[in-house]
Amino acid sequence: MSCFEKKIKSAIAELVLQGDRILVAVSGGADSLALLYLLNRFSKELDYELFVAHLNHLSRGKESDGDADFVANVSDKLSLPCFIEKIDVAREVPRLKTSFQESARILRYQFLEKTLLSVKGNKIAVGHNAEDQAETVLMNLLRGTGLKGLGGIAKVRGHLIRPLLGFTRAELELFLNEQNLTYRTDSSNN
Repeated sequence: MSCFEKKIKSAIAELVLQGDRILVAVSGGADSLALLYLLNRFSKELDYELFVAHLNHLSRGKESDGDADFVANVSDKLSLPCFIEKIDVAREVPRLKTSFQESARILRYQFLEKTLLSVKGNKIAVGHNAEDQAETVLMNLLRGTGLKGLGGIAKVRGHLIRPLLGFTRAELELFLNEQNLTYRTDSSNN
């Protein structure tokens, strides 16, 4: 087992208990795919169950549909139950009275919570990494945060877990490349 795998196994073991039923939020991008593959890698040894969830925001036409198909195919190859839902986020923005990004976040977490209940799960794993942590602290500083905001993203919040917070995107992409695992790139991130 590589040094990276030992570190990630330790990070997972810190957040997961034997018998947990974990819903993994998978967009199809490098972070969430690395999370899925790594959680799957240690699931039998650490004795927890995985389910996959993907929300198609319908924001990029065929590209969004391609992401959903990709996640479904990966889940099928790993023999994991997969739950995919479509929500037209742009149509929900006026109702939620927030930006597109904030509306997408709200709707995504609502979908994840609903799906977690349907599988009788107890944890939701998301792929936030070290760069997301740094970005959050910087944004909080720019908004004039107090001490709480300087702490950034918590590894655990309620039943939400973030096993990848101690790892960089470059480490995650290197892992995927070394394993010859493909991932999707969201053109709207450019």
